[in-house]
Amino acid sequence: MLASAEGDREVALAEFFTGYRETVLRPAELIRAVRVPTPLAGHATFRKVAKRRYDDISSVAVAAAVDVVDGTVVRARIGLGGVAATPLRARATEAALEGRPWTLDTIETASAVLAGEGTPIDDQRASAAYRSAMLGNALRAWWAEA
Repeated sequence: MLASAEGDREVALAEFFTGYRETVLRPAELIRAVRVPTPLAGHATFRKVAKRRYDDISSVAVAAAVDVVDGTVVRARIGLGGVAATPLRARATEAALEGRPWTLDTIETASAVLAGEGTPIDDQRASAAYRSAMLGNALRAWWAEA
């Protein structure tokens, strides 16, 4: 929910970011609320790859949530940061997970897809190749901890 003296308006997260450091916020407008759908997913993780853990811009960030019913992934949502001009959904990876069994084989397949998501660049924080490798490792690390 965005608010200003002119009133409130609701913008979907997928529409909020318009470019590098650019959003749909109008002058004198601020974020008043963020709605998180419930119920929350049964399995969730957040991975941040950065030089310093707490006080640094991430080179790669991955947020993932899946719902598993009777051993099958019925819904997957994965958000990425640091691998494109704006935060984005890893839709190809979500598709690689949904309808498949929640197994290491599925994670391996989805990890290979995830490594190819986004448009990572080389900069002072990390190379494009490193960012892609960290994407691929994110699901594997989650699986190992679970």
